[in-house]
Amino acid sequence: MSYIVTHEDLMLVLQQSAAPMTTKLRIEVLDQKQKIIGILYGTVNGSMSISGDSDVRRTASFVLQPTLIEKIKLTENSLLWLNKDIRIFVGLYNIRTKEYKYYPLGTYVYTDTSGTYDATTNSLTVNCSDFMKKLDGTKNGQLGPLKILYPAYKENELTGEVIEYNIIRDAVIETLEKLAHITNHRVNDIGVYKAMPEYNDNWKKYREENDTTWNTIPFDQEFSAGCSVLSILIAFRDLYPNYEMFFDMETNTFICQLKPLCYNDDVFLDNDFIQKVLISENSTIDMTSIKNICEVWGKIIDTDFYSDTCSYSNNVYASTISGYDDDYYNGDIIALRIPLSNQANAKLNINGLGVVGIYNEATENPIGANVLKPNQVYAFKIKKKHMDNQDVIQAYLLGQWQVHAMNVLTNGRKSGQFVTGYDGKQYELYSKEYFQKFYNCDRVDMTIIPNSPYTVEKLGEIPDIKISGEYENITSDDLAADRAKWENWKNCRLTDNITITTALLPFLDVNKKVSYKRSDADKEYQYIITSISHDFSAFTSTITMYRFYPLYETLLKEAGTHKVLAEYSHGVLSKYTHDELVMVISGDEL
Repeated sequence: MSYIVTHEDLMLVLQQSAAPMTTKLRIEVLDQKQKIIGILYGTVNGSMSISGDSDVRRTASFVLQPTLIEKIKLTENSLLWLNKDIRIFVGLYNIRTKEYKYYPLGTYVYTDTSGTYDATTNSLTVNCSDFMKKLDGTKNGQLGPLKILYPAYKENELTGEVIEYNIIRDAVIETLEKLAHITNHRVNDIGVYKAMPEYNDNWKKYREENDTTWNTIPFDQEFSAGCSVLSILIAFRDLYPNYEMFFDMETNTFICQLKPLCYNDDVFLDNDFIQKVLISENSTIDMTSIKNICEVWGKIIDTDFYSDTCSYSNNVYASTISGYDDDYYNGDIIALRIPLSNQANAKLNINGLGVVGIYNEATENPIGANVLKPNQVYAFKIKKKHMDNQDVIQAYLLGQWQVHAMNVLTNGRKSGQFVTGYDGKQYELYSKEYFQKFYNCDRVDMTIIPNSPYTVEKLGEIPDIKISGEYENITSDDLAADRAKWENWKNCRLTDNITITTALLPFLDVNKKVSYKRSDADKEYQYIITSISHDFSAFTSTITMYRFYPLYETLLKEAGTHKVLAEYSHGVLSKYTHDELVMVISGDEL
């Protein structure tokens, strides 16, 4: 549960800010069953860091002057040894009650030895990290000489028919419990963004219609000998964008969830309070990481069936494929060489098994006209969905031989400039057709933010190419387009950072929303905290945060600007100003 800041907390910080007191540390020493077997107290120098972008979220390095020396000798029976963990609390002194109030900083494992004790100075040096180090092979987590396979589904051994599709969440839990022996966990579903309430008001309907696909393992996951538990967990986490894994600071629960979007989050700390404890401010924009085009190369599609022979009549692509005689099966991937460009709402008919519609995976809508190009090979995935109390078969367009999609940040205005392509034709600069031709990519989406300082119109083309690694898990152009949008948003938003140093704020955590007025701004804005570094010697906290923008630029969140504007082509939208687009959200037509 997220910590709720109280009036007492704020008063304690203001007391330290006015007249810094000695910071105290409390270390609870835990045995292998996570039971407290002893407690160390002492004054402390050192630091502790939290990063929301790192797999190992919390690290600490400190020098403690303990009050009970006899308990810290580095022997097998002491409180500090290789088979013990520690839970750390930092205390702020209350001048009114003459007592310390202790705040949890997390549960840790030793990353060096079990510590270093200097009898001359009566000091104990400890370097430690959170429990992810028990999963990445540092302290534990490296697996032996065996290959591990997580199949996408279970099938009937005799008929080959799919019996059950395996859920990503179940695979994560199985990995935690069987390979890492972690039972204290909270794992949310991992799946298609349209099935998540954070993204889609109709998520329940989407889940019902896609009950066997929205959160299932898309293809067999195989891991080689010597890999770590963490590498398996990361592979599952990264099947879809915008998920995070970490150990909770207060309860040490392993958590896997969507990264908080913070749409409806309350402000954790307001500007008035921050200004009272503010020491310094440093605004930065990382010029090298700013990108306004994201190009994603996904999975090379391994098809189950292929045919070079295909006809097109009455908006139906018909083909005969040897070995595909019985029925359409859920999950089958069929590749066809397309003879002619398609009209809108095109369909397939394989071996006369029946006409099925071709759909866009991202929008769930039938494909538009001229999506399929002549003499190109396209892959289609068959899905059986439960709609209106009956099973419906649909074919989803995956793309060509390799998944490929782009997202471009644009101000939405026409450039009025033209360039000549290698085919001799003229293309308007920064139009959708321009990017399709010059980047050889059919799936190009345009993100329109008129006032962004990072658009292609203002900065030129600054591409970010995503290929191999986790991107090889992306199985369709639509999913690649979703990922490109997410990556482009990060490239153009998370670079707008500000770092402030304040009095020590031990209750602070990442992914919290605060309000703050920069020294060069005329009003305060909301920010999201991405990293924190506590300095126990200087009694300070250094906080890095980025300006809060929603993932989808919304004028009215209930209307869903990104959904409404998606109904219009770039050519239409480019004719209008941002103010004029407000009319769309209000219900007026363009």
